[in-house]
Amino acid sequence: MIAISNALRYCSIFLAYIGALALFLMMGLTAVDVVGRYIFSAPITGTFELTEFLVLILIFSFIGYTQSQKSHVSVDLLVMNFPGKIRLVIDVFNHVICLILMALITWRGAVKALEMMEVGEASPNLQIPDYPFVFFLVVGCGVMCIEYIRDLLGFFNHSKESDKI
Repeated sequence: MIAISNALRYCSIFLAYIGALALFLMMGLTAVDVVGRYIFSAPITGTFELTEFLVLILIFSFIGYTQSQKSHVSVDLLVMNFPGKIRLVIDVFNHVICLILMALITWRGAVKALEMMEVGEASPNLQIPDYPFVFFLVVGCGVMCIEYIRDLLGFFNHSKESDKI
């Protein structure tokens, strides 16, 4: 279990580095496009398409890492006043619902990516194939599913330990 947890951690960190690179490329591309457009009257063709792809990489590369760090935004004004066991039940319910939704997104994303690959769907201007980016979504959501499973196992281990005390 520890080896799997470490492998998942390294995968999440690797994806986070890819996301950071995507952010850097997106900023650079946008800056060069703005300079080219307003100073030289020569914008970069396909900047909008490339930015769309980079945003997808940015979001889905950080989604699993953010969950592993427990850094997703949550509002718990009401829940924080509940007793510990009720908070645990709410957390487990929330994680199960999120896991189901992420698993559905992963599954349907894989189906869609395979369809796009078969049809040869590509971006309009640059003709970049779309399916690799949808597969990236699948990987990001898959890592998120694994993080949710890991969290759920942690909840159950925590509740077993608290029952022994």
